[in-house]
Amino acid sequence: MGTTEERYPVIWYRSTLWSALLVSMTAFTCPGIFGALNGMGAGGGASPNISNAANAIVFGVIAVGSPFAGSIVNRITPKWALCIGTLGYVPYAAGLYCNDRFGTNWLILLGAVSIGMSACFLWVASGAILLGYTEERRKGRAMSFKFGLQSLGASIGGIISLALNVEKSYRGGVSTPTYIVLMIIMCLGLPFALFLPTAAQVQRTDGRPVKLAQQISLIKEFNVLKNMLKRPAILALIPLWLYGQWFLSYQWQFNFAYFTVRARALNSTIFYLVGLVSALLMGYILDFDRFSRRTRAKVGFFLVLIFAGTSWILGQAVQVHYSRTNPTLDWSSSGFGLGAFVFALWGFSDPFVTTFMFWLGGSLTNNLNETSFLAAIINSVGSLGSTFGFVVSAMDVDYNWACAINLILFTVAVPPAAWVVFTKVTESSHGKLLVEPESGDLRNASVSDTSAVVPVVRGEKVTST
Repeated sequence: MGTTEERYPVIWYRSTLWSALLVSMTAFTCPGIFGALNGMGAGGGASPNISNAANAIVFGVIAVGSPFAGSIVNRITPKWALCIGTLGYVPYAAGLYCNDRFGTNWLILLGAVSIGMSACFLWVASGAILLGYTEERRKGRAMSFKFGLQSLGASIGGIISLALNVEKSYRGGVSTPTYIVLMIIMCLGLPFALFLPTAAQVQRTDGRPVKLAQQISLIKEFNVLKNMLKRPAILALIPLWLYGQWFLSYQWQFNFAYFTVRARALNSTIFYLVGLVSALLMGYILDFDRFSRRTRAKVGFFLVLIFAGTSWILGQAVQVHYSRTNPTLDWSSSGFGLGAFVFALWGFSDPFVTTFMFWLGGSLTNNLNETSFLAAIINSVGSLGSTFGFVVSAMDVDYNWACAINLILFTVAVPPAAWVVFTKVTESSHGKLLVEPESGDLRNASVSDTSAVVPVVRGEKVTST
């Protein structure tokens, strides 16, 4: 079902898509390379134990810190929060290197805290910008840019690792240059964040201004968060958000447990390349304006159901087989194809889930202040899932059960998510707030989704269908 809307000309470096691209580049350089390290299994190292413990710390810090970051993001603005969010990734990679080469643990544990604190700001600011800056008809593409480039960063990390470790047809750690190159890429996140326009500078094609309305105190900010958590639609999506990051630990452990170094690097490369494709595909589907937003939500939901469900049913069968045979698979091994296919299927379905679940949450509000807290909730709940997932891995839980947990979580998440998709998604969220502000609570009462469309002086508006 097509829609007719007024479109205003914008300067390209003030556009919402430019903002989305810059945010996506920080995802490419920071979470993407973090994913590359972990996608090789055990952070690229020879032993998974310290890596699992460090990742449990990483996501534990994110789970606890994200709600606080949501309040701070609204006060220092998403741009500067994103800059802070790029600073803590390199110490983590350096810690993995020192642990793998010298057996030291203190730096990786310090790096885990550092990356966890930075990721609170990076993910909350990213979500606020992508869901709060972006026009409704572009939210799918904005989220797909983020997760697509994050997958691309991880795949390039895998390619680098593959090139530097192509002769390693055995289990063990990756080469020293691998760590150095990946750390250099991580350092590039800050420049991209610095180029991001502020909320006041952003120009939307629908003519609506982007404004940040701060609560008068931090306590009032937390009241917004508390009241959002009372909304039935938010509560119904919590199981999906919990599942949406739980699976990472098992998938990375699977790659480490059954494949040689070079096979792990190849698997990681393919995993993230197909993730790039699936993220962009889901974004295109969710923004396909020939269908209503409700229809697009249903299509996205069924794609998630089919691909993610299939990946875990097949994955469970393969895991049972591998538990019996305990293989060490190189790409020259006769049984390599089956395990590699399952790992690639996970790589394809995961961005389907993450792109869809952020878009679905973003369909509930366009208010920049609320999207900060919405991103904080999604990030906190998802990181809590990751924490428990890595705790399960660190406890050496049988791989059959570790895989089964993911299948169970996905099954539990489907019914409440379906309720939101079929009953709570509307054609537009403009003028709607998840939490109505109390009189006098806001320093600036004008908020992004309740502001009227205003004329622009930079050019004449055009009307398109």
